[in-house]
Amino acid sequence: MLGMGNAWSSGLTKFEAADPAYWVAHGYAVCNPDMRGIAHSEGNITEIGSQEAQDGYDLIEWIASQPWSSGKTALTGTSYLAWSQWFIAAEQPPHLTAINPTEGLSDGYRDLAYIGGIPDKNFINRLGANHVSATGALREDLTKEIDAYPLADAAVWQDKIADTSKIKVPAYVIGSYSNTLHTMGTFRAWRNLGSSEKWLRIHDRQEWPFYYDKDNTEELRRFMDYYLLDKDNDWPKTQQVRYTTIDFEGHNKTDIAATAFPPTGSQLTRYYLNGQLRLLQTEPTTTDVPVKYQAGGLPGRASFQMTFEKDTEFVGYPKAKLYMAAEGYDDMDVYVWVQKLDARGNVLSEFVVPNHGAALQDFTQEGASALRYKGVWGRLRASMRHLDDKVSTDEIPAYAFDRVEKLSNGEVVALDIVLSQWALPTRLAKRYVWLSAQRTSWAALCRNTRCYS
Repeated sequence: MLGMGNAWSSGLTKFEAADPAYWVAHGYAVCNPDMRGIAHSEGNITEIGSQEAQDGYDLIEWIASQPWSSGKTALTGTSYLAWSQWFIAAEQPPHLTAINPTEGLSDGYRDLAYIGGIPDKNFINRLGANHVSATGALREDLTKEIDAYPLADAAVWQDKIADTSKIKVPAYVIGSYSNTLHTMGTFRAWRNLGSSEKWLRIHDRQEWPFYYDKDNTEELRRFMDYYLLDKDNDWPKTQQVRYTTIDFEGHNKTDIAATAFPPTGSQLTRYYLNGQLRLLQTEPTTTDVPVKYQAGGLPGRASFQMTFEKDTEFVGYPKAKLYMAAEGYDDMDVYVWVQKLDARGNVLSEFVVPNHGAALQDFTQEGASALRYKGVWGRLRASMRHLDDKVSTDEIPAYAFDRVEKLSNGEVVALDIVLSQWALPTRLAKRYVWLSAQRTSWAALCRNTRCYS
């Protein structure tokens, strides 16, 4: 359906994992274990966390002790197989030599169950359905845990946070801007990574076409050859950060070299919402003009637009700071969307998979941003707005999610809404912020309301 064809897999490949047909031919052994409780593995099924991390530790040490093993092991894979790498590597198995997490969330609460403090059972139900046992194993039910433990400080969610500061082995991390499940978790894990040898490559595709691409597989082998086979190649000279700019009009620039992300020299820029003219502008207004709409009705959102008079590139960690109030409700779910318009006002988007056909149009017109990227996004439940003072910064807010602070009728509250990462050039184009809220009406006070880029 994605249009990748048969070239992406030899038929020996486990889903989202390395292809043995390629790697064995280059001197590697590939181990694709079934986690505890899956298929014929013994025990009961847990969904990420300390149990799976400890099992991974034991498996790595077992592999290293086999007569066919050199004693050096590495982890690779996408999505769930990237998520598990953060946890296993943080256990510091002595014979783990390197890791290659390719787009995977790193916090089960913030990246999966309660993105922005808003419960989301849809993907968790799909994920659980794929955890299949041939022996009748019991399975952890994350949907029931969402209902039973709504705050992040519950032990079940604390066990699903990867402490990537404990990872000391070399790491070649792959990320993108488009995946609503993986983007924020991948970048957060990268920022906190404890390894002194780490590389970040940000691409403009969905992870499967990227991971199984022939040239990208060859580059991954250079990384693995250097650390596992002791080959004296030039991997250490690889640029520490490479990122992509997505322009939505066929002119993406890939593998832009940098020493950090955001690139050194980037400037934090503030844009202010003008409620009267519905504009984004570089200076705040002098008068508050509330912007109101009824959620669930038409238009169901409020948009603010800005036209750029010169080429501009946005790269890094954007956020939106909004001052909002609900009328007749004690809470609200706020969704923020940043999109790019062309000079004629058309909203732009970009497929990140090879198939651009009619079936994909059906599937992605109203969603599926992992397959069709439509712009930077973020969401927040107003009652979960409390920031974590220990890790939150002005550039990148971080929520505690340890309390519920309901709203009084008409009470104006400040909401720092984390948005997904981006690198977006504009060419005399327009871009606008699109705000919407569910189950409530709201008013945004526009003076000193800021969108960061």
